[in-house]
Amino acid sequence: MRIHPLIAGAAASVIVLSGVGIAAITGVLPRSGAEKAVQPAPVAKNECANCGVVVAVRLVEKKGDGTGLGAVVGGVAGAVVGHEVAHGRDVGTVVGAAGGAFAGHQIERQVRTTQHYEVQVRMADGQLRNVKFDTPPAWKSGDKVRLQDGKLVSA
Repeated sequence: MRIHPLIAGAAASVIVLSGVGIAAITGVLPRSGAEKAVQPAPVAKNECANCGVVVAVRLVEKKGDGTGLGAVVGGVAGAVVGHEVAHGRDVGTVVGAAGGAFAGHQIERQVRTTQHYEVQVRMADGQLRNVKFDTPPAWKSGDKVRLQDGKLVSA
């Protein structure tokens, strides 16, 4: 199968024009008017090492740990309810106890859930630091802050 001469010419012209365009953009062609990108020299700034900008403020919930007391109380209550619903059959008592124990454990974990706020700060050197608060912080995204003794203060 032969390629038609017009198709071959079109393909060759696309390749040549692509090469010329790339050379012009990168500044390889003489008198192209294109400028090579110049990397600015790193400037030594007199920056605060502990300064940064608040990136995000978020509420964090941590599920509590179960002590087993919720599972025991839930199991007993579930067994009593299962026994009554199943009219004294052992299967109802066992299923009720298992369901009650699971529910009691989950309820206990929910009751013991704690909340705190995390303020994420991007430091001057590019590192991300998280600062924990028990109450809603006064900081919002974009605020300039300084980390001093593990606490945030205005920069």
